[in-house]
Amino acid sequence: MKVKAASPPPPERLDVHGFFDISFKNDYITPRGLLVSNTGLTTQVLNGLVWDVYKNPGGFFKDVSINAGTWSDLWSKQGDFIFPNGSHEAVGSWNEFDWWVGGDIKFADFWKFGLQYIEFIPPAHDLPTSFPRTEHNMEFGLYYDDAHWGGPIVINPYVKLFYELSGPSTVVLGQRGDTFDVELGAVPTMDMKKYWGWALTLSAPTWVTVGPKSYWNRSDGTTNFCGPATNAPCATNSAGVFSTGLTATSPLDYYIPKRLGNWYVKGGFQYYHILNDALLGAQVLTGSAGGGPGVAGNFPSAHRDIVVGFIGTGFSF
Repeated sequence: MKVKAASPPPPERLDVHGFFDISFKNDYITPRGLLVSNTGLTTQVLNGLVWDVYKNPGGFFKDVSINAGTWSDLWSKQGDFIFPNGSHEAVGSWNEFDWWVGGDIKFADFWKFGLQYIEFIPPAHDLPTSFPRTEHNMEFGLYYDDAHWGGPIVINPYVKLFYELSGPSTVVLGQRGDTFDVELGAVPTMDMKKYWGWALTLSAPTWVTVGPKSYWNRSDGTTNFCGPATNAPCATNSAGVFSTGLTATSPLDYYIPKRLGNWYVKGGFQYYHILNDALLGAQVLTGSAGGGPGVAGNFPSAHRDIVVGFIGTGFSF
């Protein structure tokens, strides 16, 4: 009598995961509303690793993981900077380098708490349009996954507390260290495959930032970059920026086998409405109010409404 061979056990799931993402954009604006550059091409590269250190699907705490990674911003026009005295300096396109280490805790079925230590490092620190030295920050996040509601659109609400420990102001004209802002947001997401038969996910990242008036404007006599002549004190306000947009993401499973990672392509736009005049005044110092490399511009020419278009690709495993 023939004996059927036992099926091999399924491969054990990895407790180490990774990700890589590259995006090409027309502008670089931070989540806090600082327009860093708006000429040439902006290339942003994100990568990192995640380690699962605890898993208990039946417990109150479902998963504990630690993560670390880097992010870089490359600005194609940075090497074209011209100083006021007419001299030219080619510093290369590497505009900003960030690194972080942190962790996430998933609990109570649908909640996640995240904590990260983040450093913003300026490779081009000697340029007037760059921040002069490293910024040390902490970020705390609380996220809710409402997919279990069963609706066609998953809202994914969240709140983040961004705390600047030390260094120059992350919004240029604000308090230098020991300050914070709060991001209130959601990422409405819809899976279009069940409607179109094509694997496509649409998401609409939306948020508003608020914080102490001093986070945006330190009001110490050095923040007079507003008004018709770009020499008046910038108004104080607790709101920073409102942003919303649309991102389309499609997997590349048909073209790239999963043994090489879960690849995807993406594209879309993000709209920003600047609520705080100090953020407009900061554009004079970053050079983005001038609309051209090496041109500082003035407060009346600063951009209150900004649309960032992007395309990109990446993978995870």
